[in-house]
Amino acid sequence: MRIGEAEAKTESYNKNKRFNEWLLAMGDGRLETKSEDHEVEGTWIEIPNEYLADVGVSELNKVVETTHPDFELRRSDDNYLKERAIPTPLNETTDTINEYMMSLLPIEERTYKSCDEVCLSSTECDQQFSEYLTEYLNSLKLPRLPHHELKLKVGMPVMLLRNINPPQGLFKGTRLVITHLGKFVIEGRIITGSKQGNK
Repeated sequence: MRIGEAEAKTESYNKNKRFNEWLLAMGDGRLETKSEDHEVEGTWIEIPNEYLADVGVSELNKVVETTHPDFELRRSDDNYLKERAIPTPLNETTDTINEYMMSLLPIEERTYKSCDEVCLSSTECDQQFSEYLTEYLNSLKLPRLPHHELKLKVGMPVMLLRNINPPQGLFKGTRLVITHLGKFVIEGRIITGSKQGNK
């Protein structure tokens, strides 16, 4: 290895280390925050310029190519998939990126739908929800609730958003690659954590 290559590799390692430390500090709530508008709840965190992709949000192909170079060639490589993610502040942006990346998989997708009845916790709610059309309820996209339709493909990387079975490695944040889509069952191979490789 030449001296220039070694220096570039060291700089790349140091940049990744700084980013990982910054990301962990953000997750732990240790970064300095500020609130510019007292009427809006929440706080703001300034993201250093070195951690921002040099592309516009509308240029999805550049965002994906920057984060997942050669995705179509390396989409079967678990190590490649588990090392990459595109964090976004808005669910709407996440949905757009997910749809774009799904279009890169040349496999037929399968759509799973939620139950389209309102679960009433008491009989007093019956009249309140009887006025809403099922189509309207299905169109709602609420934070912390899954959408009415979930579109998946075999070979697609996914991340769990709930603790399902921690002893088996299925907890919030676990990444998997979908290996089979049944009528009522979704099978995946774990690609992160101590249970990596398990289905």
